[in-house]
Amino acid sequence: MLILTTERLALLALDHELAALQAGSRTAFFNAIAVTHEAIWPPLPFEPAAFEWAVRQLAHDPEGQGWYGWALLANEGERVSPRLVGIGALIGRPDEDGDVELAFGLLPDFRGRGYGGETVRALAAWAFANGALRVIAHLDAEDAHAAQTLARNGFAEMGERPYPGVARWALAAAA
Repeated sequence: MLILTTERLALLALDHELAALQAGSRTAFFNAIAVTHEAIWPPLPFEPAAFEWAVRQLAHDPEGQGWYGWALLANEGERVSPRLVGIGALIGRPDEDGDVELAFGLLPDFRGRGYGGETVRALAAWAFANGALRVIAHLDAEDAHAAQTLARNGFAEMGERPYPGVARWALAAAA
């Protein structure tokens, strides 16, 4: 089991089995990772189709754990189950240029509390340690909070808009 830790989070890389549970049954997924059951799931911008994509990718790339999805867990105290605060994802292995795309979404109760920054730092560091040369993030051009999270963590807006209303941000590996 691949787990990254930050100050307040444990990032659990989804393997094929966990990805299949997440795609198939929210309750079974919550039970498998022993977290509090959340009323809202999945967090934006993720949709169920993204979970099905991860299952297919991991079926074809069983050694790809870490490249297709991460559960973000926060422990809010010894007497309660960990909370599933969101999802992070590297959208597949790096391409021929060494680029990999990063996405993350947090449940509403956990936004604006620094969990996004911890997620971005942990996943970018893991991607660089595993061969990526640049981490790319696409986000709603009007999402000032997500843009601020990326900027605080070293990402720069690239200026190009791959789609109307979508901003492209990038962070290069240290030379």
